[in-house]
Amino acid sequence: MNDPERAAQAAADIWQGSAYPFFPYPGAWIAFSSDEPSSQIEFYPHGVELAPLDTSDDYEFTLNPSAPLLTPTHIALKASIDRSGVEKIAAREGWRCRLGNRGGAFDVLDVWVENRLMIEVLTPDLQPAFDAAMNAERWGKLVEQTRH
Repeated sequence: MNDPERAAQAAADIWQGSAYPFFPYPGAWIAFSSDEPSSQIEFYPHGVELAPLDTSDDYEFTLNPSAPLLTPTHIALKASIDRSGVEKIAAREGWRCRLGNRGGAFDVLDVWVENRLMIEVLTPDLQPAFDAAMNAERWGKLVEQTRH
């Protein structure tokens, strides 16, 4: 992230939660959701990567000066604020925010953090269709159907 603090604060605003510096790495920030147990997202400065250690179950921070700006990894997160609230936060930050349709099964708000990292935000009106379509039981059945 170019500005981990702003990214974390905006994520916390979407969650109606809190954002704080994340001490394991200088300049990193963490956003906490307001629900308990809370979900969290850590935001690191651009180029910071987490690398597994061969000698333990832990990891280390590495710096990759040629790290890509975009990533295919993304998350879907549920928010308690409405769609217009999410859109206002994205507009405040200058981030792309569009309603995305996922194959006719459900819609999400595609929020592009710093216009680089996609977060599928599920506002209360979008959650029922998402929950019906995207759950482990249903996904497992779809996988089994494709194997036959």
